[in-house]
Amino acid sequence: MRLSIQPAVALLAVALVIAAGCGGGGGGSSSTPTVPGLLKGCTAPGGTTTVNYTTDWGSAPANASQLIEFLGSDGSVVRTDLLNRTTGSSLTLNTVSAAVYSARVKLYSGASASGSVLAVSQQTIDLCAGRASDPVVSLATSFTGTPTSTFVSLSSGASPSSNGFSVLKGTQVKLFPTVQSNGRPVFFDPAQLSYQVTGAIGTVDANGIFSATAAGTGTIKAVYPGATTQNTVTVTVNAAPAKSKWTVLVYMNAANDLYTYSTLNFNQMETVADKPDQVRFVVQWKQSTAAFPGSTFDGTRRYLVQPDSTTSVNSQILASNMTEPSGAPLDMGLAKNLLDFVQWGKANYPADRYCLVIWNHGNGWRSKTGVQLPVRGFSYDDQSRNAIQTWEIQQALGSEHFDMIAWDCSLMQMAEVAYEMRANTDYVVGSEESPPGEGYPYDTVFQSFRDNASDTTFNLSKKFVDKTLAVPAYASRKITQSVLKTSQLSALSTAVSNLGVQLSANSATMSPVMDNIRANGQGYSVFANYRYFYDIGDILDRIDASGTAPLAVTAATSQVRTALSGAVVYEGHNTNSAGSHGLAIDLSPKSFVPSMVTNYRKMQFATDTQWDEWLVNQQ
Repeated sequence: MRLSIQPAVALLAVALVIAAGCGGGGGGSSSTPTVPGLLKGCTAPGGTTTVNYTTDWGSAPANASQLIEFLGSDGSVVRTDLLNRTTGSSLTLNTVSAAVYSARVKLYSGASASGSVLAVSQQTIDLCAGRASDPVVSLATSFTGTPTSTFVSLSSGASPSSNGFSVLKGTQVKLFPTVQSNGRPVFFDPAQLSYQVTGAIGTVDANGIFSATAAGTGTIKAVYPGATTQNTVTVTVNAAPAKSKWTVLVYMNAANDLYTYSTLNFNQMETVADKPDQVRFVVQWKQSTAAFPGSTFDGTRRYLVQPDSTTSVNSQILASNMTEPSGAPLDMGLAKNLLDFVQWGKANYPADRYCLVIWNHGNGWRSKTGVQLPVRGFSYDDQSRNAIQTWEIQQALGSEHFDMIAWDCSLMQMAEVAYEMRANTDYVVGSEESPPGEGYPYDTVFQSFRDNASDTTFNLSKKFVDKTLAVPAYASRKITQSVLKTSQLSALSTAVSNLGVQLSANSATMSPVMDNIRANGQGYSVFANYRYFYDIGDILDRIDASGTAPLAVTAATSQVRTALSGAVVYEGHNTNSAGSHGLAIDLSPKSFVPSMVTNYRKMQFATDTQWDEWLVNQQ
């Protein structure tokens, strides 16, 4: 059950105030919190502070408890402390790192943060360095008292102005409400707090996230039942940046064991982000400390990449701590969230041409039954234990079109995968192999986009191939990269379908040949009774070289070879994958087909070709 809030809490005054920023003084002897403003780090960071926390419990249950949370500028919880009613009404918080925080206190019905959340108190607290003469800060909350004012402080993504704050169109800003009684924050029911936005500039959701959806000037007002004063803050939403020649959208799901490489690749983007009129990078980036404690941050963020040559991330945050409508952490293993990102990115960062990079693990066309995750396709989110399936690509991309899509994932350059996305892009770039964890060298690949943005899409797509092969550290790895022209995939699927028909018609003769290819052909991460991905060109070469293939089969291989040369317009590999020609296909043996064919037939490639019929009917 939810404990009723004191009736007086409904009689609050509402004000949204922007502070000048982070200073070094005040607060040590007063219970009045810093006037809320932008949450951020200190101008001269470093050092720690002691915080003396006091509260009055009022009519809270005898076994009640309070969870004291310090939230950083992105809304993430950076520190927690616990106070049980049975142990008193005060707590000393030692060695709190210097910064400006939103201090949120949750009142629980049971001990040790158990039971239900009865109410919340929240305030901005300035713990910046420079407190040599005043090193102790007081933080207080109350369950009683007549509210006299409220404030709303802001997360990163907003810039203070003379009469409010300004944001870029497409930015999301976290609002942190504070309810005070004569300068002492009181607990309130967040379910009763709402927001009103004027000027058609955006919306505020149930989680207190302001989304700037249209350029213009308006106001935000916090509303609480019975409030006698409702002050407003002026909000200016600036228009999206001028159209660039290229916008590169990167769906960087690092909520998995690849998280260490995500910072490397982001830093590489920053080194070539100095000409945003030529190419700009917009990244949706997730890490999860719950899944991998070593992650550098927790949650999902959106960034507009800014030029920087350091190993730190110094780009503009457009959204942070993104959530599902339920309030749960955003799940980047869901098709709907990839679609939301690309639609948002194209709407807010217009360009003459668009490149989408999908950054994560990949498993070719297949879902995977495994120990860590029950199902895997691509974009593994180890926090949610979900992944996007190949047959969900149409859901994930909708009707959005790109000039090129690049897979910074394993094993995705397959006929089955490319065919699924043929209507969404002109070119597909990717690897038949499992590439190194370090992925694409984004600095060298996109240097050409920056310096020669008007070059043809095809020429620029080739840079993924050339620059990856040129990485010295990759010489000992299995490297394959290719560029597919999607307008040629229909002809290829027709030819592959005919080959499937001929293999079925000559199954007895061809069975030993296909078994030999599985044993000796150019495969990729082949794993018995699970994954049988083989290079199409190598399959054709080995069928023709067998000397036993009927004329009808070799005629069909010739048709596929012609169509393959039209579809694979650029390809490169090193000697560790010598039999590669740029595109793989599933070559599962008959014994394994029953376990995979149901999912295989969920894809359009299986619907439009006879390849799945051959897989089922082979001997």
